[in-house]
Amino acid sequence: MTEEGIIRYGFHGLSYEYIASVAPEIMAKAPHRRVIVAHLGAGASMCALMDRKSIATTMGFTALDGLPMGTRCGDIDPGVLLYLLQEKGMSASDLAECLYEKSGLLGISGISSDMRILQESDDPRAIDAIDYFVHRSVREIGSLAAALGGVDALVFTAGIGENSPFIRKQILTGCRWLGFEVDDHANAINAGCITLNDNGPSGWVIRTNEELIIAQHTFHIDEPV
Repeated sequence: MTEEGIIRYGFHGLSYEYIASVAPEIMAKAPHRRVIVAHLGAGASMCALMDRKSIATTMGFTALDGLPMGTRCGDIDPGVLLYLLQEKGMSASDLAECLYEKSGLLGISGISSDMRILQESDDPRAIDAIDYFVHRSVREIGSLAAALGGVDALVFTAGIGENSPFIRKQILTGCRWLGFEVDDHANAINAGCITLNDNGPSGWVIRTNEELIIAQHTFHIDEPV
């Protein structure tokens, strides 16, 4: 099957390529050999970078794997899919619609796929969706830290990562065992470095720029070989 292309591709590569290109300058005064990048938005994934090269990612053959997203399921027991097909009579197209369009934050909350709306809601289902998103994020960071043999820095990017101090604080608090300590003021204003301790790993907010990477690659296509 691998010879037919069924492998772990990973996604959000443009975003990770951009972060890898600017991180050394932005984090010049902090250790940054082992970096976890959290691309958190309607689509969400994480990537472990060792010396700016990807060694692990939460997404796989498709963009469904890993973290729960706005409407995508994230990690799920394959047996659930067999159950829905065999016992519940769902068709392949029904299942695809469920996994891609009706799961994730929307599926758990029954309210919205938009994290901003969920954060403003006091509905218990919205709280459950947020709690699950944070829980899964913390678990994936632990997994990627293991793949890296430790972590020097954690970068938040994309819509949620860049704009939600609440989610960032919840995730970093869940990762205190790794040495992260939130700087509440810096986090509240979406500053660059959002952690306090000088001796432990650092946390950062870096705005991604996938369009720039697309433009750069497009420009190089026309260059003579």
